[in-house]
Amino acid sequence: MIPAGKFIASMSIAAVLALGFGGPLVAEDLSDNETCLECHADTERGPPKNPDRPQVHNPAGGFFVEDHDMWSCNDCHDYITELPHPEEMPSSEVDCTLCHDEAPTK
Repeated sequence: MIPAGKFIASMSIAAVLALGFGGPLVAEDLSDNETCLECHADTERGPPKNPDRPQVHNPAGGFFVEDHDMWSCNDCHDYITELPHPEEMPSSEVDCTLCHDEAPTK
């Protein structure tokens, strides 16, 4: 029979190993705009890199087209899959064809 103190210590070690070291206890909710705005609230929202694409965000952080108000940041910026994410994303172009039949142009 294992003494109670050793049993508790063994179970504590097993729990730490099962949960991992340094892992987040709560996953970040990428569907919540507030999660994104914790870092990006003051980010400049200028025109897209492609001059043929319309600007979706206004400089104040809202949308020029009200139809976009109901979507989360991650609905369009679906290439963000984890936090923290790299400052420079390898492919940070929004794919408008996820919702539109073709990418909108000016």
